[in-house]
Amino acid sequence: MKGIINIILRELKFITKSKLYIFALIVFPILDIVFLGGIYISQTLNKLPIAVIDNDNSKVSKNIVRYFNASPDMRATNRVSNVYELQDLFNKQDSVLGLYIPKNFQKDIKKQKSPSVTVFINASNYISGNIVDSASIAILSIINAGIKSSMLTKNGIYKQQTKDLLQPVRVDNEKLFNPSLNYNFYLTPGLWLSVIHQFLILIGVLTLSTEFDLKTVSSMLEESKRSLLKVLIGKMLVYLLFAFTHFEILYLLMFKLFNIPMLHSNEEVILYSLCFAFASISFGMFLSSLLKTRLNALKGCLLLSAPAFLLSGYTWPLDQMPCLVQKAVHIIPLAPFLEGFKKLYQQNISIEYTYYFVKKLLVFGLAYFVLAYIFMCFRVKKYEAKYGN
Repeated sequence: MKGIINIILRELKFITKSKLYIFALIVFPILDIVFLGGIYISQTLNKLPIAVIDNDNSKVSKNIVRYFNASPDMRATNRVSNVYELQDLFNKQDSVLGLYIPKNFQKDIKKQKSPSVTVFINASNYISGNIVDSASIAILSIINAGIKSSMLTKNGIYKQQTKDLLQPVRVDNEKLFNPSLNYNFYLTPGLWLSVIHQFLILIGVLTLSTEFDLKTVSSMLEESKRSLLKVLIGKMLVYLLFAFTHFEILYLLMFKLFNIPMLHSNEEVILYSLCFAFASISFGMFLSSLLKTRLNALKGCLLLSAPAFLLSGYTWPLDQMPCLVQKAVHIIPLAPFLEGFKKLYQQNISIEYTYYFVKKLLVFGLAYFVLAYIFMCFRVKKYEAKYGN
């Protein structure tokens, strides 16, 4: 036990003496979290700019434009005369949607010719394009229903009969877990935890590789009473403490600062997150023990952790990825962690539903920890053979 305490004190002393480590362990993660949270602080996209080509300029066409303007998602900021001008707006990213209403639109409706309204979607940005696409479909459906209702009423059909004809099946649409489709609620926590994941792996890499680069392996072993296991345990405990601090700041402060609700109890989420931290730091230690130089270890860290968020299944379902990718991503702790985290954070399910992910994280963490210990034993033997005890 004394050897573990010596390593803990030694690691803390090293951190406090290094301004770079203080910045990297305390200041940088918090600044990064604040920066990422600020990107999506508006929470939802609204009043997206659209352009209108109204070649009819009738009462009906003006009502259609009015409906689009009344939508919280869109605002008609540009009036253009042809599709070439619209294309120019799209190229400049000054418009997300183009609404084209042809000549004789109102006359054709009265003649029951079913004229068409063309909607051009600037889908270069998937999110804004998808929003205006859904909103325009809903608006035009309402307008269609209104026109049909007016025609049926003129033909002597009562309003209730008209309603039954136009809506034979009533649809009750209720969104669960994120009813407002708030982008900040959905994406920001995942990005925050992805940053912490990279940070924890980097810690695991640096805490061992630095000893070899600075040639302080012998003094490290002396402090631990020549026990490499005590070295790994001591270092792990120090950085789990830092991870605990960051999770407390994240869940208690940052979530409130950016108005993101945490539906589950903080204590259980913290414990679950510490399992994730253990697996991530162990993974970093394993990389450091496997790769000979600190530079190679850092390259391995970036290569595996940088795309982890995209491969985690948080934004794109894992079951829609290639089978080989589905199997490969689970070696990275972020994927199982985020899968369980969404259940706690958004769905407020019982903690028992995350036990599977807890076991997975602990098994991975222990496996990486053991592998790090085995490879470190070989590295230390080679180091001592080269530089002496």
